[in-house]
Amino acid sequence: MWKKWMGKVLSAGLISAVLLGGYTPAQAANKNIRVALFVDTGQGYRGVVPAVTLTTEKGMEVTLSGPEGKAKLPGLGGDDARFRVDEFHLIVAETSDWNRAQQVAQQLSQRKYEGSIQVARRGGQVVYQVVSGSYGTYQAAANQAKTIASATGQQPAVKGPLRLEAGRFNSLKEAQDWQEIFGASGISAYPVLVADNGKASYAVWIGDEVSQDGLNALAKKAAAEVPGFSYRQPASKSYVVLKQDVFGSRDPIWKYVFSPTVKLTIEPNKAGSPSLIGVVERENRTYRGEMEVSDYKGHLTLVNELSMEEYLYGVVGSEMAPGWPIEALKTQAVLARTRAVGTGNKYGVANLSDTVYEQAYYGYTKESKDIRKAVDDTEGEVIYYQGKIAESLFYSNAGGMTADGTEVWGNPVPYLRPVMSDDTYPLEQAKVWYLVSLADGTLGYIRSDLVRATGDSNAVGLRYAVVSTDNTNLRSGPSTAYHRVLSTLPIGAEVTIVAEEPEENAYSWTRGPYTPAEVAGMVNATQAKNKAPQVSSSLKTLRVTERGPSGRVLEMEADGTKVAVSSPDSYRTVFQQGASSLRSTKFDVEEMGTFTILGANGKSMSHPAGRDVQVVGADNYAVSANGYNDQFLIYRGADDWRVASKTQQFLFRGNGFGHGLGVSQYGAKAMAESGYDYKEILQHYYQDVTIEP
Repeated sequence: MWKKWMGKVLSAGLISAVLLGGYTPAQAANKNIRVALFVDTGQGYRGVVPAVTLTTEKGMEVTLSGPEGKAKLPGLGGDDARFRVDEFHLIVAETSDWNRAQQVAQQLSQRKYEGSIQVARRGGQVVYQVVSGSYGTYQAAANQAKTIASATGQQPAVKGPLRLEAGRFNSLKEAQDWQEIFGASGISAYPVLVADNGKASYAVWIGDEVSQDGLNALAKKAAAEVPGFSYRQPASKSYVVLKQDVFGSRDPIWKYVFSPTVKLTIEPNKAGSPSLIGVVERENRTYRGEMEVSDYKGHLTLVNELSMEEYLYGVVGSEMAPGWPIEALKTQAVLARTRAVGTGNKYGVANLSDTVYEQAYYGYTKESKDIRKAVDDTEGEVIYYQGKIAESLFYSNAGGMTADGTEVWGNPVPYLRPVMSDDTYPLEQAKVWYLVSLADGTLGYIRSDLVRATGDSNAVGLRYAVVSTDNTNLRSGPSTAYHRVLSTLPIGAEVTIVAEEPEENAYSWTRGPYTPAEVAGMVNATQAKNKAPQVSSSLKTLRVTERGPSGRVLEMEADGTKVAVSSPDSYRTVFQQGASSLRSTKFDVEEMGTFTILGANGKSMSHPAGRDVQVVGADNYAVSANGYNDQFLIYRGADDWRVASKTQQFLFRGNGFGHGLGVSQYGAKAMAESGYDYKEILQHYYQDVTIEP
């Protein structure tokens, strides 16, 4: 019954500093939680966008809070809206041709620049403006304009937040009529919602100027073209400039361009249960509760506020799979609640983010009936150590045994000591790959279902097979995600099956093999960061010199030089190529170019990298092992083959996925299937703790 859930990537559980306490039971009873979907405070999760697009089924209610008070804004119609801070931005192109606007926006997107399409009117005609970016200063916008011009050939114009107020009006329709009049004279104008003393009124503001000189020139032009207004700079700091963007189709949606001094709270109109609000820029996820947008620390910030238990519905479904044993889901619910209340107000404007910097939270679409039951059945319960909230730590897979605090942070955690963990489920379910040898001696890996055994074997008993699909990739290791393609084989290609290995999974994995230069580059990057000695690019040895109680790496040396890290768990990210880091610190390093050959009369010869390896026949004729190939096979007896190399290479073999401190999610699953309840599971991984509401 669990096969359908294979492939689910469980959290590697990024960890924060140890928190032994600081929150009392009374403080932990807070019913609401604030989750940052976009935020950048310079610490933890850092992710922002120039604008956010919110979607609903039956429209939304928007409330403004600012220096002039709090006001509910009148409904503008429509189910979707976009929100952007009123600051400097770029108009990359302006055209009446819809297709041309789309082409420019796509051109920007292909080069990783934002490109949204804004609707304006000029002389009664619709024009489309391709807008990019949001910048706190004119200089930042101008610099980006040069970059985009160089990359795309477009000529972006910098626009700013300086405007003049033409007047106040009784309705949106009246403000839009005057907007048309100004537009016919070539003057940019917008309806604006201005909040004062709890009420919102309509105004028309003109211009998108970047300086006082620009405002002065605009005032002269407006007075000449549309006389009768005073054209003064707005006094209100609580406002929303109303623009329109094209999103998804040619039908425009409202864009709330809001003052940096206000925050907007957005709630979906009540339309059944639950009422949800979607965030396009968060992979179109939908959420319970309300959204708040603001300018915080100089960035557009989006926060989802909702009840603690509703938040946990989304967390447990993101961290574990629906359909897992209910006691495992309850375990995750208590862990997630403990993590949530233990973070305090980490981001100032929010308690925590929606990412694995704290814990994954992907909203309503991750909910299910059993997950809601698990949260409801444990309502309010958290983990306590000596009367205070414990640090909630969890991850995907312990690799057979959990970690000690010294193996992760370098210091012990009194309630987290190494325990056995039954984590082998991913290994048992993993597909089988074959280590194969081609006719020319090339060694590599092919998934077992892509070859067909012929029924014949060679002189040493290794099976022959043929490739059963065309364009089959021969890879450097047993996975499609983490190992490079060595060559592509046609259907019918003959191979010799040397050994079987499980596909990369949460319990067992490999990385590499890496060359000495590649490993030296990884090591030297961390050495430079820690002001430690560099190592040679012709690295000969990379060895684990100390392990902790669970077998995780505590110290390593490269050619005898200690590899410097800030904490033992950092070894996971030291040996990283691209996005492919080590899954845990429970690993061994195979020096593929280091081996010993036994000869007659007990004699032996050790081979460091660089020494030629030859095969000698009965007639004393010697040839290089496995021809021109760098890798070759060594038979160690009892069908045990080792892949060795003539030049030094380094292969990492490991177990587990995550830091290993606290609860293994796969271990919790196995214990639940064996009949343990969630409190017994938690108290297996946590010592001397209580689980209380």
